[in-house]
Amino acid sequence: MMHLYGVGDHGGGPTRTMLDNTSRLMVPNAVFPKLQFSTAAGFFVDLEKMLPDLKVPIWNDELYFQYHRGVFTTQADTKQRIRKSEETLLDAEKLASLAMLYGKPYPQDDLNRAWKRMLFDDFHDIFPGSGIAVNYLDAKRNLEDVQRMGHDIIDRSLREIAARVNTQAEGTPVLIFNTLSWPRTEVIEAEAQLPAPAQSISVFDSEGKPAQSQLLSIDPATHRARFLLLAHTPSLGYSTYFVRAARETAANRNAVKASATELENEYLRVKIDPHSGCITSLFDKRSGSEALAPAETDTGGPRDSICGNLLQAFYDKPKEWDAWNIDSDFEKQHWDLDTADKVELLESGPLRATVRVRKHFQNSTFIQDITVYADVPQVDVKMQADWHEKHILLKVAFPLSAHNSKATFEIPYGTIERPTTRNTPAERAQFEVPALQWADISDANHGFSLLNDSKYGYDAKGNVLRLSLLRSPEWPDPHADEGQHEFTYSLYPHGGNWKDAQTVRRGYELNYKLLSLQLDNHVGNLAPEHSFLTIQAGNVAVTALKKSEDDNSLVLRFYEFEGIDSDVAVPLLPGTTAAYETDLIERKSSSLSMRDGTPFVHTKPYEIKTLNMAAPSQ
Repeated sequence: MMHLYGVGDHGGGPTRTMLDNTSRLMVPNAVFPKLQFSTAAGFFVDLEKMLPDLKVPIWNDELYFQYHRGVFTTQADTKQRIRKSEETLLDAEKLASLAMLYGKPYPQDDLNRAWKRMLFDDFHDIFPGSGIAVNYLDAKRNLEDVQRMGHDIIDRSLREIAARVNTQAEGTPVLIFNTLSWPRTEVIEAEAQLPAPAQSISVFDSEGKPAQSQLLSIDPATHRARFLLLAHTPSLGYSTYFVRAARETAANRNAVKASATELENEYLRVKIDPHSGCITSLFDKRSGSEALAPAETDTGGPRDSICGNLLQAFYDKPKEWDAWNIDSDFEKQHWDLDTADKVELLESGPLRATVRVRKHFQNSTFIQDITVYADVPQVDVKMQADWHEKHILLKVAFPLSAHNSKATFEIPYGTIERPTTRNTPAERAQFEVPALQWADISDANHGFSLLNDSKYGYDAKGNVLRLSLLRSPEWPDPHADEGQHEFTYSLYPHGGNWKDAQTVRRGYELNYKLLSLQLDNHVGNLAPEHSFLTIQAGNVAVTALKKSEDDNSLVLRFYEFEGIDSDVAVPLLPGTTAAYETDLIERKSSSLSMRDGTPFVHTKPYEIKTLNMAAPSQ
């Protein structure tokens, strides 16, 4: 038997008293089972030798912790700041690495300092939300500093790259950068300062073709235009667009249709009830399927009608450990927020349309901006909450037409299936589960993914998928989460399952925004549109690109997310001539096989791969 000892809380090791007590029990005349100091690795080596003669149980699943489920949601502001800081620093590393290829020194000290400060707030009583109030004031100041450092590195690195881009064309250049490892088509909000007054604008791509845009405003004093742009960007690269003054708004195809109760684009149609504010239909045109259905559980909304995007408030006073726990009977007393204070069409344009739903509960108010974009097959719900509750858990519920005994959740570098049924004690225990950027319920024909930009708690029961939004415990912080919150979750109906629908990519796209930067017109040796790295495999995601800790070579990390064996072609980055596989701490293990000058990496299901790419002198 292996016995783990030490001070678990606060990350301490064994105390002197523990070691002394163990030594006394190890003496020959002690009446106690034989003891010896060892390691976990040593224990399992010994156990493996005995396995053929033992009948050991097999548990092929996660070690789900049946306790402290509230920590997925408590102190939402800090959780959001940590998520955004992680994304900012990963983007900063990627862009600084690319800028280093063109001679800009890599900001190693700044990044090390920023990562250490960010990771400090991953401590187990800060990130989970189970600390005293002053923790979160300190975390706010610390993470704001991390964001400033990260954004400064991003800005300096982007400008270094942009200085080498050929922007010689008519109009004010705006560079749109994609830090993810696949091409993206998205609507982005950008700005451009025009050289003279203008009534309207036209936007053109680098080939001189008109790009779809929507003017939002022009500042008459500075001639600064704020506009929406339907941007097409290559993988880990950029596109350049050119903004010109125009006398009248350019004609755009009518990609988005909107009223106070209906939103529609090329891919989907959304219907909103004017009285309840519920989404009563989410029709996926590509699969020809309705994503929503009446709830089939007692607490997932009405059973005789469809009410998606339903806010639900639950009485949430656990028997112990207030900030830590959600009890299994949390659904016993709850309220459906099924009456809207107001439903109105907020915006209707060729690239974006939004219906605003206002609701309230006791002392709190909520605004849900339901938005559809041109050429984007998902619905964004940008939510503002003025939260002033005590012992209330707020969720948003989606009763679905897809049925499956399992729902899929994103976890670090992979996914996991969890039950939607409650037939066994183990299943009943999973009434609240952790996830990263998305969760999904799909059947053989179609499904629905619920994406988020800063939340971690979900539950899936029957045909109802829910995301936990806010809690309000009183201990140890008597004012936890009180105040203003703003976050986004997205609805992604699709044909097939989450793999067919590339839900992993949609989750990353919601969290890692396209970056925009206005430039001057100048010559350069980089084309107006360029990809620094293109990986054709659709089942891998590049998560990191950074300078090696040991030298000036570059380290690239990716993982396989569909659970299949793959030979992944990873082109060499500019200026590098050799590639090696390394372990997670960047120790080289072997050189990679090359085909036509491109390294190939055999990747097992869900495997994390780390590569080192070196220049000739390295």
